[in-house]
Amino acid sequence: MSCSQAENGFVNSFSLFPEKAVEEILQSPIQGSDDHLIEFSEALRTVAKALRQVAEGKASAQAEAAEWKRKFELERDRNLKFEHTGSNN
Repeated sequence: MSCSQAENGFVNSFSLFPEKAVEEILQSPIQGSDDHLIEFSEALRTVAKALRQVAEGKASAQAEAAEWKRKFELERDRNLKFEHTGSNN
């Protein structure tokens, strides 16, 4: 059982345009879409830059934390040795 476009409520919009108009539509640049892609690309670059900065900040903070931990452990060891030598007297 087949139905026509009008019977099923569907009308092909291209059938309403002359062939030349359809050709022009299909061949014209999609400037609006290009603009959105450019904007999206710029947004991704901004996000990538922010993520790099966060990663660099994290690496810097981890290095600083490691340095403080090293200093703490050295001080703790020094104090333990001091307490140990003090209790032997």
